[in-house]
Amino acid sequence: MVLELAKPRPIWQIMFSTHHTDVGLLYTITSLTFFFLGGALALGIRAELFLPGSQIIADSMTFNRMFTVHGTTLIFLFLLPFASAVGNYFVPIMVRYKDMAYPKLNAVAFWMIPPAGALIWLGFADFTWYATPPYSAIRSPGPAADMWIFAQKILGVSSILGAINFIVTILKCKHPDLPLSKVPLLAWSFLSSSLIIIVAVPTFAAALVMLLTDRLGVSGFFDPSKGGDPIAYQHLFWFTFHPEVYVLVIPAIGMMYEIIPRFSRRPIFSQSSGIFAFVMLAIVGFSSWAHHMYATGMSFTEKTVFMIGTLAAVPASAMHVFNFVATMWGARIRFATPMMWAVGGIALFFSAGAGGVANAAMPFDFITHDSYWVVGHFHLFVMGTIAFGSIGFLYYMFPFITGRMYNETMGKIHFIMSMAGTVMVFFTQHVLGLYGMPRRVFDYIPLPEYIIMNQIASVGAMIIGVSMALWIFNMIYSSAKGKEANMDDPWALGGKYYFPHQAKTPHH
Repeated sequence: MVLELAKPRPIWQIMFSTHHTDVGLLYTITSLTFFFLGGALALGIRAELFLPGSQIIADSMTFNRMFTVHGTTLIFLFLLPFASAVGNYFVPIMVRYKDMAYPKLNAVAFWMIPPAGALIWLGFADFTWYATPPYSAIRSPGPAADMWIFAQKILGVSSILGAINFIVTILKCKHPDLPLSKVPLLAWSFLSSSLIIIVAVPTFAAALVMLLTDRLGVSGFFDPSKGGDPIAYQHLFWFTFHPEVYVLVIPAIGMMYEIIPRFSRRPIFSQSSGIFAFVMLAIVGFSSWAHHMYATGMSFTEKTVFMIGTLAAVPASAMHVFNFVATMWGARIRFATPMMWAVGGIALFFSAGAGGVANAAMPFDFITHDSYWVVGHFHLFVMGTIAFGSIGFLYYMFPFITGRMYNETMGKIHFIMSMAGTVMVFFTQHVLGLYGMPRRVFDYIPLPEYIIMNQIASVGAMIIGVSMALWIFNMIYSSAKGKEANMDDPWALGGKYYFPHQAKTPHH
């Protein structure tokens, strides 16, 4: 799994390489850079909400700009590129091929991300990551809004190119002796999520073109004064971005499928049910987009259809959780840092899923719609499940990429602080939503309940921030000064329990 080289290479050789491990490394570094940038904005938002009134942010417009770039950065510039980083590094190894199917296309897909990130950060649009019309079509100030639209177009093309590469690599380039049913579940997770991207992203691309032409005044798709329908944008947006949630979460589950058998020292309980659950999630992800839109005036029949479609994802998600628990049941588990992050991610995945089941009920959704309940639910997925799985897998990748071990004690402190902070922030936001606090607000009514819960959430966010600073120090210091890893068995687990990664793969 490590790239064996006689001597260190200059940075430009890695930057302009098309080899899958180099491109994976570029994805990793870029996504982590944006993770810390987006996280810094999150800390600014939580510091502002520590008390009612204006604290550190000048006005509500600046707050909206920070809010937009925070959400856009962490979804499109951290979570998606980090999944691509893992896929690039490991999928060719897992299907026993020398590289991705289209190495140059792979590099092009990566190099579209930095300019898109620059457009988002230089513009600082103000219409949240939804860009909901009619405000985004009529009033939102340019050129920031137009830069955001162009950045999303670039990121969409990058995602589609990457998805095509993963699909062709897994289906056409795998070793002839390796049947699809035996392909590791991490590679299956990329196959499933790539198929979702191919189907879903073009819809949002069309919506962005319509939004841009509305802004230029040559059309009125979403402008009510010209006969347009803002609700149509919501349908196009959520048809892409409800499945997109599965594009984010499926690779994270795939990463857990690597970590949990390894540290449980036994094979995964059921390979076939894991494959089935991935395929099911990829299909039912498209049956529930309008559960985000119960409050937009749909008929009862339409809402019932989307409620059932939402609940259809529960059995598939439960199959993954059962698979993890059954693998760990009675095993000799080694709770090293990657395993702690994976188990924490499973626990929070279960919690977030339970909130989703509650929210699928129409009467309850009307109570919680556009409240902090939804913020807590969504972040429990993206931070509590996807980021936990991703960070755990980065610890897992670390010795294979660097040839050195991270500091285990610092890794465990990082996990404990992050887990405590995540529970403080996002469980509290659920309760805030039940108390009726609306989301996306710069200021709030000075009720004692609002103040104390916002303070708990803000303190939790600061704890996460400190833990992440500890993490990046651990990563940078250990990559240079950490003790050399035993590449056959970095965690002294004894034995090889899954894909035989010791088999050398030809260098491209």
